[in-house]
Amino acid sequence: MKGKYPRNYFLNPNMDKEKSIEQIWDDIDAYSGEYFEDEVNLHEKIDFFVPLPPLKYKDKFTKGIVFSQGMEYLLKLYPRLKEMFFCGAYTMWSSYSWCDKADFYLACYENKKRETYYKNKYPNKKNITFIPLQDADFTNEYKLAPPEGNKKTIDIISVATPLEVKNLPIIAKALKIYTEKYKVVPKVTFILGSKLIEKDENGNMNYSKMNPRHRGQMEQVDEILGDLKKHFEFLPWVTYSDIPKYYSSAKCCVLASLIEGKNRAINEAMSCDTPVVVFKQHNQWARGDYPIFFGNSGELVPEFTPEALADTFYKVINNQNNYEPRKNYLKYNGRKNFIDKLVSYIPYYSENIPDYNAQDFHDNIWLDLACKDNNQISYCDFLYSKKPQIQHARGLKNIEQIINYYSAKIN
Repeated sequence: MKGKYPRNYFLNPNMDKEKSIEQIWDDIDAYSGEYFEDEVNLHEKIDFFVPLPPLKYKDKFTKGIVFSQGMEYLLKLYPRLKEMFFCGAYTMWSSYSWCDKADFYLACYENKKRETYYKNKYPNKKNITFIPLQDADFTNEYKLAPPEGNKKTIDIISVATPLEVKNLPIIAKALKIYTEKYKVVPKVTFILGSKLIEKDENGNMNYSKMNPRHRGQMEQVDEILGDLKKHFEFLPWVTYSDIPKYYSSAKCCVLASLIEGKNRAINEAMSCDTPVVVFKQHNQWARGDYPIFFGNSGELVPEFTPEALADTFYKVINNQNNYEPRKNYLKYNGRKNFIDKLVSYIPYYSENIPDYNAQDFHDNIWLDLACKDNNQISYCDFLYSKKPQIQHARGLKNIEQIINYYSAKIN
C-alpha cells in the first residue's frame, strides 16, 4: 500500500468546488491499496483469484484468467504466468492499479472520461483493458444468502473496521438523532472486524491494542453515544461462515464512507437480501454515472449529514416491502454475472471458445467439458469454489502451489 492517502476527502463531499475533476482523479490515483515487492510484511496477504482456469482439451488450449492486488510482484516472480493466464491487477481502493504489465485492470466502475484522461496521461497503459469489476464483485451469492428461517431482528447493521475512511462517528450521530427524533431506540449491531479489539464478559470494549487512529474512531463513537451505547451490540469479530445470519437478520446495512474501494459489505448484504443505506456521494468522482447498486436494493442518503442518514434509516426500516436487494443482486451481480462480464471485455474468448455466448459464458458446454476433463470438476462447481485449493490462494507459498498445479496440467 503506497502513496498519499487522501484523508481530506473522507469528510468532504464537495471537493469538486475546490479542485477540477482531473485534479481529483489524480488525488485518487496517488494512493494504491496494492501490495508491492518491498512490502515484505504484506506478502502473506497477497490474493490470487482464478475465476477461469487455463484449459487444454482435445488438443485445444485456452488461457485462464487470474487477478491479484499483488500482480506487479507476482509477474516479477513468475514471468511465465502470462503464458497461462490473462493477468489482472486491482487495488483495494478506487484508484487504478500501478501495475504496468497487467493485461487488464479491475477498475471498480465504468467511467470512460476518467479512463480516457488516465490513458492520455499514461500512454504506456493505453493497451490495458479497464473492466468495471473488483474482487468484492466476486462474492459467492449462494454462500452469502439468507439462512432458512432467518427473521429480521436487527434494525441496522454496520460491518466496517473502525478506519477513518469508514466514518463510524457519523453513524453514531445519526443513531442519536434517530432516537431523539423518532422516540425509539433502534436495534443496531456493529461488526468491527478487528481481532485487536477485546470484549470482556460485561460487554466492555478494550481498544488499547488498536492503531491510535482506529482507536480514536471508536473513542469518538463512545463519546457521541454516551449511555445510549449500552442498547447497541458491538462485536469485535464474526467468522465468515456466521456473517450471513447477521446480514440477513438486519432490516438495512449502512455504509457511511465517501471514498474507498468497491465495498464488500454492501455486496454481501444485498446478496443476503438486506437493503443497503449509502450516501449518494459515495465514490462519486471515481464512479461518474455508474450506480452504487442496481434497482430497488436500498436507499441513497440525499445529503452527507447525520440527520439525513437517520431519516433514511427510518424510511428503510419502516418500508421493507419496497426493496428487493437479493433479486437485483442475482440479476446483476454474483459470480455468474462476474465471469460473463469479465470475458466480454477480452476478445480472445469469443475467438477461442466454441459456441461462445457472452450472455451465458458460465454455462458454455465446451468450457464445462474441458474443466471436468482437466480438473475433475464442472465449471459451475469450479466457479463456486468446490475446489478452493485450485481457485484461490493467499500468500506466496500457496500461490506457487496453484501455479505449479496449472503448469503441470498444461505442460
